[in-house]
Amino acid sequence: MSLIAYPEAPEEIIKRGEEILRNKLPKFDIEITNENPNAIFVITGGSESQAKKLLKGSSRILILALTENNSYAAASEIKAYCNHNNINTILYNVDYEQDIQIELERYYICNQALNSIANYKIGLIGEVSNWLIASDIDKKLLDNKLGLQLEKISWKDFPKYSKYPVNSAFINHFKDSGFNLEDSSRVYSLLQDIIKEKHFDAITVECFPLVRENAVTACLALSRLNTEGLASGCEGDITSITGKIIIKELTGQIPWMANMAAVEGNEIFFAHCTIATNLVSDYKINTHFETNEGTAVQGQFSAENATIFRLDSQLSKAFLSYGNVLERPERDDSCRTQIKIEIPAIDIQKLKNNPLGNHHLIIPGEHVELLRYFCNLIGIEVI
Repeated sequence: MSLIAYPEAPEEIIKRGEEILRNKLPKFDIEITNENPNAIFVITGGSESQAKKLLKGSSRILILALTENNSYAAASEIKAYCNHNNINTILYNVDYEQDIQIELERYYICNQALNSIANYKIGLIGEVSNWLIASDIDKKLLDNKLGLQLEKISWKDFPKYSKYPVNSAFINHFKDSGFNLEDSSRVYSLLQDIIKEKHFDAITVECFPLVRENAVTACLALSRLNTEGLASGCEGDITSITGKIIIKELTGQIPWMANMAAVEGNEIFFAHCTIATNLVSDYKINTHFETNEGTAVQGQFSAENATIFRLDSQLSKAFLSYGNVLERPERDDSCRTQIKIEIPAIDIQKLKNNPLGNHHLIIPGEHVELLRYFCNLIGIEVI
């Protein structure tokens, strides 16, 4: 945190500002610095040029201001400068913000998440599936917006899955399945080898070539990786793996990526085959739905309510909602794990009229305000 005032302001002005700040924010351990601050407290007017110097090289900043001594007026000028120079900002008047402690906690959670996200390297194994015509993200945009690095590799860059050993720990994880899981475990061993050699922090795989050519799926391997804490997605969906990373770093949980299979009334029917086993209360192994080959997870989603999140491929918009899980169907005509969730009517209309794509991310619990804050901080419009 940097404290700024008009040029050559006496030391007592700065000391008073620090005293005000600590009184307003008693729960925070505030460290005062003038090098690469993550927040600026504007004590008086006339401090705009000082702020400009501090902002050099910044991509985001929190601006705090007061009502007195033209503090807020100066802060408005500073925010306008940031807006013109692609520096993401949030401005608070600490005199009037009723929930300033909560808001600042969200800021620091989001700031820490963004710092972590900027260290991620995503592996795209294969291609983006050709039906995902609204879900590819340009690698330069990923880097510029979030600092995410994307590397594409071919399945052919590594030995065939059948060359890898059976993983007994993997098989034991899915115990009593009634299926022979040796080939599924070999796919898991292959993905582990790719992740280790390429230093990937998250992966999304084009999975259909595996099942079409070899009658083996990556569903269980991806489920296991997500359960272990490595964000993993299928169909080469770049938009979904980006959202998974964001949610993981904000909440500590990796969400379920699901098809929006139907919308009826205020209910959405979601279904997919790769849910992590730590998101279900019970599950069984079934075949992959579209091909009736390989293996997939058919689980009972354990949470009673959930947040729904989806980015667009331009990283400019997001869909966000929250609702109650009404039913956990077991239909034969959809992907294996299934839920019906009720959300507000206004959000249903958004999904009907302006969907951002098919796959949505389902995360147990209420995380709407934190995700909304995150989106606002980096310039993504929540529709």
